[in-house]
Amino acid sequence: MSRNRRIVFGVVGLVAAGLLVFAIWHDPAHTGSTADPALVLRGHVTDESGSAAGIRIRFQGHAESTLSDADGGFALPMPKSVLNVTAWKPGHFVGFAPSDSRPLTIELRKLPPFDDENYQWVDPRPGANSFSCGNCHEAIFDEWRGSAHGRPGETSRFRDLFLGLDVQGKENGWSLVREHPDGSEVCASCHNPAPSGQPNFLGTEERHWGNVHCDFCHKISGPASGDIGLAHGRHGLELLRPREGQLILGPLEDAARRENAFSPFQRDSRLCASCHEGVVFGVSVYSTYSEWLASPAGQSGIQCQACHMKPTGKMTNIAPDHGGVERNPAAIANHRFFDTDQRTMLARSLKLNLTCSAASQGVRASVTVTAEGVGHRVPTGLPDRNLVLVVEAFDAMGKPLKAVDGPSLPSSVGDEFHGISGKLFAKMLRDSEGRSPVPFWQATQEFTDTRLRPGIPERSTFSFPAEAAKISAKLVYRRFWPGVAKSKGWQDDTWIIVEMIEPITKQD
Repeated sequence: MSRNRRIVFGVVGLVAAGLLVFAIWHDPAHTGSTADPALVLRGHVTDESGSAAGIRIRFQGHAESTLSDADGGFALPMPKSVLNVTAWKPGHFVGFAPSDSRPLTIELRKLPPFDDENYQWVDPRPGANSFSCGNCHEAIFDEWRGSAHGRPGETSRFRDLFLGLDVQGKENGWSLVREHPDGSEVCASCHNPAPSGQPNFLGTEERHWGNVHCDFCHKISGPASGDIGLAHGRHGLELLRPREGQLILGPLEDAARRENAFSPFQRDSRLCASCHEGVVFGVSVYSTYSEWLASPAGQSGIQCQACHMKPTGKMTNIAPDHGGVERNPAAIANHRFFDTDQRTMLARSLKLNLTCSAASQGVRASVTVTAEGVGHRVPTGLPDRNLVLVVEAFDAMGKPLKAVDGPSLPSSVGDEFHGISGKLFAKMLRDSEGRSPVPFWQATQEFTDTRLRPGIPERSTFSFPAEAAKISAKLVYRRFWPGVAKSKGWQDDTWIIVEMIEPITKQD
């Protein structure tokens, strides 16, 4: 074969190969699979100024990424099927385009320049309207609905304390509205930060009661200026509500929907601080955020969301059948705000150790309580939550024996444990006349705080008569002081978190 003929055949071969690749790229039915893994997908990303450099580019749902070059260009391995290619830049919506687009250009649109206070909050219930979160995110909606953030306000303990009602709807017990009516707005700023102005999401005509719903949290763009804890709820946060269309600020950098924007703030503990840190009426009532800052978790940068939105490992698609893609289940946060549930998390974090020794003069019990793997004091949140260490001895017939020495529980624990040995771990508010416990709206700035600190053991020693045949130690968590729970008619207010029983071996 002559040299000219070889050149002609070589050129024809290159053209044919090029046409084949072009046909594969442009065939609408093609899934993107290719026999040549060396093929590269190239594209370009732009913003309002033109080509955008240094922008992170990835296939939706995939961890691997690249950065756009100085001219806005990027290259990724050719995918085996059509995937969304996503891009994001601070102050912009997430941009995206299908990988089979030709030319493959991703346009980044700027976020609205200001928050629209006339925005109408979206009812999250499935089918309520076209933007309802539950339409596409049913599993996440169900998680949220079962959480404290989504629980119906008209049946909550918050309502009972706020209005001074019991479970029968009758006036009974503590009441912020009756006892400190000027403080009602402080509570609403956290418990009802985004009132709908319509029959609320709970299916009642009562407009006052709402919840911390999806649309509110996903409109938070950052912290408001000022001291943390002095501005509460919505007043401590910057919102970004659109004048037209919709805007969702979320924790996924590659959420490929036109209204989605990535917000690193959604992964930051500071997001939680506005409602979980609060000086109310001059009293340091809520201190969970500052407790976290001082904890080993806070010092090492482990955010609140790492524990309270820990992925369940079961969800792989946040919007199945509605455009969602399969993801690593370890990357999808849960919206129950407890890993399994509150009681399980408490049991996991509270460690109890009991050792006993017997001698002719009596029995000695050493008890250690430690809060481990937790980023705040235990208990935290509302000061009425309390943890009681109860230590008891029994003779061979099961008769209780009084301690000879060791700490005894104070009268504030209530009649149930009156005169029994143990320790109270609580934030004890008191009023100007020294009465304690009292609700925060009656309290002075002085209080006693004996709650557990993360990682710091609390050790106690108790002595019992020589007749002791066994020693019991248990940790009892109570969501409210017993007198309050009784006046309100609240049930299931006391949980035994962990209990140990040690038989006594007598020495010869």
